[in-house]
Amino acid sequence: MAEYGLALAGGGTRGAVHVGVLTALEEAGFLPDRIAGASAGSIVAGLYASGLNCGQLREIVRWLSKYGRSYIDPDILGVLLFLPQMLFRKETNLKGLIKGNRLNRYLCSLTNGKTIVDCKKGLLIPAVDINSGDTIVFTNLFQELIPVTALRQENVKWIRSGSLCDIMMASSSVPAVFCPRQINGFMLVDGGVTNNLPVDLLIAAGEPNVLAVDIGETYEMPKDHSITEIGFHSFSIMSRELKDCRSSGEVLLLKPPLPKGAGLLTFEYMEECMESGYHYTKKMMPRIKRVLEKRK
Repeated sequence: MAEYGLALAGGGTRGAVHVGVLTALEEAGFLPDRIAGASAGSIVAGLYASGLNCGQLREIVRWLSKYGRSYIDPDILGVLLFLPQMLFRKETNLKGLIKGNRLNRYLCSLTNGKTIVDCKKGLLIPAVDINSGDTIVFTNLFQELIPVTALRQENVKWIRSGSLCDIMMASSSVPAVFCPRQINGFMLVDGGVTNNLPVDLLIAAGEPNVLAVDIGETYEMPKDHSITEIGFHSFSIMSRELKDCRSSGEVLLLKPPLPKGAGLLTFEYMEECMESGYHYTKKMMPRIKRVLEKRK
């Protein structure tokens, strides 16, 4: 079987699907050599590349399905001040409804303070610098010379250092929902703003064989008209249209079914998402094997 890279899409807590996909690949002895992910996909990709096995990833999903909401830290003061600041035309301090500091600390505890260079697997994670509009790609896939294919990417900057947990948090910071994260002078938001399924970036970094997992194609109306639901669904529509405009180039695109009602912060659906990804990938395994065997 050919070596290959795995690209994981964003999608909030629906990203637990990716853990199921990895579990099925592990059982078949087909784990990827390199992995990329945006937004929620960056968390699964980063934890996997840091050395956590699928059993540990599954335990994390089970933990978050029960206690995930405890890591949501709303910017209460910022929200309270926002309307008066707007009415009196003063500078607003609110950068996002959720600070993201608790989740960031949790990710740091899972990765034991590793940097992206410390990762055991090849890793690529995009985020977006809100100041320049550039896609900032954090990767350990090359340590010295940047490949020509990577340099040809427009409005993309390649960074080969950084704290892994901070990078994952930056790539997962959905604009207006989570506060942007500052890293190396960049003001970073969700990687899905420009690339929710980073197949092309993984190919540009030198991986020709990419298996992709898309968790955002089937659109469902918001379960309510709250600001988080409207923001997340608008973001999902944008990401879907961006993907349709790109020629990704993956050797196979996996589209696991998603539980009805699963969304940005629906922690209660995470286990169901994981199991859906697992059973779907088990069914797809014969096709996955055929495709990768041809790529030798």
